[in-house]
Amino acid sequence: MKTNDKSSSPAPNDADRLAALLKAEACIPYIVDSQDKEYPYITLSVYGAPKTNELFIRLSNGEVSFVEAIRSPLIYPFMADRIFGIDTMDQEAAINHALAMWERHKDALIKV
Repeated sequence: MKTNDKSSSPAPNDADRLAALLKAEACIPYIVDSQDKEYPYITLSVYGAPKTNELFIRLSNGEVSFVEAIRSPLIYPFMADRIFGIDTMDQEAAINHALAMWERHKDALIKV
């Protein structure tokens, strides 16, 4: 017997969630394709998702990308009101997470 149990379907990964948000224009582009100083082909992007109060961090070299979402450390002001720039606390959280992502994925990001 088949059931319509939606809990058995896998949750979308962070990259898919970000792609959907970008397509729907439902996120705030805080940092877009900022080039690394040592490896200019590696870029950092940070997007805010007001509905979920998350920050999406993407590291990419043009061939591979790594995307992870974290909760914004801020509850107020609401993210929807932070459309004119990233808050200092959000920026610090995003950069710290990007550095941790870099440590995990640098071998895949650096083109030899």
